[in-house]
Amino acid sequence: MQVTRRGSIGLALALGLAGASGASQAGLSCASLTSVTPEASTITAATLVTPPATINNVAVTVPLCRVQGVARPSFDSEIKFEVWLPATAAAWTGRMKVNGTGGYAGATPYGRLAQDIGDGFITAGSNMGHDGGESASWTLGHPEKVKDWGLRAHYYVATAAKTLSLAFYNQPVAHSYFEGCSNGGRQAMMMAQNYPELFDGIVSGAPSMFYPDLLMWLLWTGKTLTPSAPFGPPSIPDAKRAAITQRALQACDANDGLVDGQVTNPRACHFDIDTMGPSGDGTLTADEVTVVKRMYGGTHRNWDDLESEQRYTGAKRGSEADWSPLFADNGGYGPFIGHYVYSLLTPPYDWRRDINWDDVYDHAKAVLSPITAAPSPDIRRFTSRGGKLIQMHGWNDSVVPPDGSLDYFFALTQWEKLQKLPSREVDRRVAKLKPEAVAETANEFGRKVRQYHRLFMLPATGHCGGSTGPNSVGGGMPEPPKAYRDAEHHVVSAVIKWVEQGIAPEKIVATKFDAAGNLTRSRPVCPYPAEAVYDGAGDINDAVNFSCHAKKLNEHAVTRSDLVNIRNSLTQRDLMLPNR
Repeated sequence: MQVTRRGSIGLALALGLAGASGASQAGLSCASLTSVTPEASTITAATLVTPPATINNVAVTVPLCRVQGVARPSFDSEIKFEVWLPATAAAWTGRMKVNGTGGYAGATPYGRLAQDIGDGFITAGSNMGHDGGESASWTLGHPEKVKDWGLRAHYYVATAAKTLSLAFYNQPVAHSYFEGCSNGGRQAMMMAQNYPELFDGIVSGAPSMFYPDLLMWLLWTGKTLTPSAPFGPPSIPDAKRAAITQRALQACDANDGLVDGQVTNPRACHFDIDTMGPSGDGTLTADEVTVVKRMYGGTHRNWDDLESEQRYTGAKRGSEADWSPLFADNGGYGPFIGHYVYSLLTPPYDWRRDINWDDVYDHAKAVLSPITAAPSPDIRRFTSRGGKLIQMHGWNDSVVPPDGSLDYFFALTQWEKLQKLPSREVDRRVAKLKPEAVAETANEFGRKVRQYHRLFMLPATGHCGGSTGPNSVGGGMPEPPKAYRDAEHHVVSAVIKWVEQGIAPEKIVATKFDAAGNLTRSRPVCPYPAEAVYDGAGDINDAVNFSCHAKKLNEHAVTRSDLVNIRNSLTQRDLMLPNR
């Protein structure tokens, strides 16, 4: 956030620094920062740290002022946060970065803080309001803690970091950034939609922004892949899933004109799983074919009828080797619904038995949306300040299906077209949307959307990384080595250049390294719908031999399945989540 001197004085008065304006008072020492009182927060410790040193088993390489605090916006809140500040103003870039966390969080992301402080940021993170780790037990009987985790924590962390900056350096943060992947990506989208004044640049990876729908997808995945019980026999063995991926590659790898072990656009892959079933070569049983179709098809209103109303999109062809049922049980998302939505322990609450995709789905969505969902395409309050948003997603992600990110782009283009109409007329048009009209609008308004939002889809990349493709781009995906943390290879560096220099990223060069740290493949990823195309000569593992080609979307680029998410986004355009 760019704050003028007048604005910094107002911020000081509002956040507990009355009289501490730059015109009248020098900055406080590190130890004296315990006297600062950010909104709803207490600073519990402030200590200078000089390397060599470790914090929570993470090495720090530069001197810093480590500030620890607790935010308590409710009677049951305990948001433990840390803000690390470069030890001197000369070592500070003027930038701040807050780090999102995946899953249930429950721990401060010390590794991210250590990298950020070495790069000259004020950096901050928190436990998101609980110390429960990846377990749902902390949610039972603690609705205020769930609200902290779901929506409030980053507001207070960012507010504290800005307050401490003003106190320590006697100057406000010049530019503020947020990054996160998975649940951290959801948090990133929430920052743009609900706290637009906090950040100038945001990176959102694989965002679970349709959170209640995503939660039900994870349960659908768990019941599909391990139908009997946690850790029970899988419905389809790992070796067969890997075989399906190889068959999908045989069918679709060359669609982009290059056989390189990855599918550039899985949505254009029309591999038929029945060719591996009883009516084909017999690799899969009839039940295994049904399992695969359940995963491809997404959630439906009726578990036993895959032709019933679709509720959320599913996994893509080529991702089969990456499918995982673990989030439903290991991640505790089934018990979470029992705990938070129904206030019932597990057991006796058994999500495989007690959850369906009809009335339970609807009730859970109604309860969870006000504190977890971030689907709205109306981010005008963020973009009107000059805010920039980079979104990225792996095509092989079966945890958060990648269609959601494409469909958010489509919703943004629709909103550019519809936002000046009366609300009732918007709803009427949204209800009547057709795939070909969505594609036409995306072609017409995509350029305007790309002025503030750029979407990068990474081939052969799983959930926040993994799988076989190059995906070291940072922002919650794997971090490239420091030599590659520049605007060409690193999404956070790219959003910084976009915000501070006005230069939007026309590509991100994703990299992949072996265990010894050697670069094995680099490949550009392009702002959707553009795609990387091989130039016809040179090493296919070197990004210099590829170019981004603009692509006009045709009537087949959008499906009826996409309309589920697009309508979900547009009909929740007014969803505003309170920070208190």
